Amino acid sequence: MKHLALGSLMALCSSMAFAEGTTVFINADILTMDADFTVAKAMAVRGDRILSVGTEAQVRSEAGEDSSIVDLAGGTVLPGFIDAHTHPVGGGASSVFDNVGIDRFSTVEDALEYMKEETGGQGPLDWALFVNLDLATQSFEDGLVTIEHLDEIAPDTPMVIWQAGGHKMTVNSVMLDLMGVSDDTPDPAGAQFGRFEDGRPDGNLSGAALLFGALGVIEPYNSYDRIEGSVALAKEWNAQGLTTLGVAGVASPKDWDVLTELSARDDFPLRTRNYLQWGALVMWDQAGVAPGQGDDKSRIVGWKISADGSNQAFTGLQREPYLNSDNLGLAYMSQEAIDSAVVKGTKRGGQMAMHGNGNAAIDNIISSVQKAREAGVDVVRPRIEHCSITEDDQIAKLKELDISCSFLIAHVLYWGEAFRDTVFGPEKALKLDRTGSFERAGVPYSLHTDYSVSVLSPLKMVEAAVTRSLFTSPDTVLGEEERASVDMALRAITSVPAFQLLSEEEIGSLEVGKLADFVVLADNPREVTPDEIGEISVKQTWMNGKLVH
Repeated sequence: MKHLALGSLMALCSSMAFAEGTTVFINADILTMDADFTVAKAMAVRGDRILSVGTEAQVRSEAGEDSSIVDLAGGTVLPGFIDAHTHPVGGGASSVFDNVGIDRFSTVEDALEYMKEETGGQGPLDWALFVNLDLATQSFEDGLVTIEHLDEIAPDTPMVIWQAGGHKMTVNSVMLDLMGVSDDTPDPAGAQFGRFEDGRPDGNLSGAALLFGALGVIEPYNSYDRIEGSVALAKEWNAQGLTTLGVAGVASPKDWDVLTELSARDDFPLRTRNYLQWGALVMWDQAGVAPGQGDDKSRIVGWKISADGSNQAFTGLQREPYLNSDNLGLAYMSQEAIDSAVVKGTKRGGQMAMHGNGNAAIDNIISSVQKAREAGVDVVRPRIEHCSITEDDQIAKLKELDISCSFLIAHVLYWGEAFRDTVFGPEKALKLDRTGSFERAGVPYSLHTDYSVSVLSPLKMVEAAVTRSLFTSPDTVLGEEERASVDMALRAITSVPAFQLLSEEEIGSLEVGKLADFVVLADNPREVTPDEIGEISVKQTWMNGKLVH
């Protein structure tokens, strides 16, 4: 057997012969994430598959004498991390917007002053594009940013502020003209113009129809090189231990073409499991694109629908009004439309991934799944995206109906204080991302970034779920009883999302016959203090039995 020190591994693994041979990894805690949470001490990989997992003696015996041996020097091995809900193509394109979020400016006034400086001297052929302004966390004496603020900053240049969370934009008059919007333009179905008291649009756009309409005319966004941008992002994700992304809403056949092209490239070492936007059904039919297409690197697994907006933009659909208001949020789809999509989408094949942030939107999704099941429709592993505000009665129904959820855990970390103080109030804010209650009830959940809404590493997501500490006040915990266990939080970035993405036979745990996607960590997340989990370094990332980081 050939013995390889960890330090010499990088040079050798570029050899195709090495990648296609048998390699035995020893001297490690291997957290397999199998059903029993087995911890092994060695693992063998042959080609792109796991050959053996167990004791060093057992694995060496099964691997054979010609194997190469890699000493991991006491590191910890887990399955390749999975971010269950991302937007890598459109999210990457959002890099053409300049960040004006809470991490740069504590007040909206400061952000607006910066925007004014950046757009000074621009004209009609220029673009003023900004992202991540957050009225829930950045204080603003005026209360609401409107077209009047933007027209003062950029009277001649199309200006857009894509607000934090991704479900609301504020635009200026030039931008409304480009979109063909007049004072008399009605609200599209499932979307809404903000309006002044006299009925004129105030520049605020809510809902997918209006946001997609705005994006459609933003030239820098549309000319962004989505292929090369995604390749560059892949390197960053590999460095965080990511090997698989759930793509929560492929918007068009053009975007699917981008993903299939990326899949064919060796310099994009990520798997994608993709959901087609239900609203683009006519385009999918015309292009002949449907769930089941693709391979083990990139595959379509289902359909994406959105029942409401986002809570921090006050468009998540609620049972009761937002704090100090009569606003119940915004239904992106009627109950009847959700009912229809669940039945028709299931019959077309694939899984339903259903965006629901507010508790009323979650009610609507649960109702649709229940009605479909009662009508004899075998809804395949339904999952609720974000599932932000859940009530006790809803958790019981999720368990009863085998509905799983995926949490945008950055809601707790970054927006927790705002949800408590300005969005919901302290009592309802405790119902945010209830990982502890879900664990006790036996309802599976995964964690996700909703990239580019947040850019946490998988280990940072685990830390956020386990500690529930607030970024704005690190000593404050939002709902101690909702803290996740470390083991469950690790499952939420490995085995659970693999199951949710209909890929548990391929990835998500380190078991014989599965694809050799795994990470090597400097420390064991089960042994460090919870607030140190996010600081654990990723020493290596492997995909298909090849070292990619």
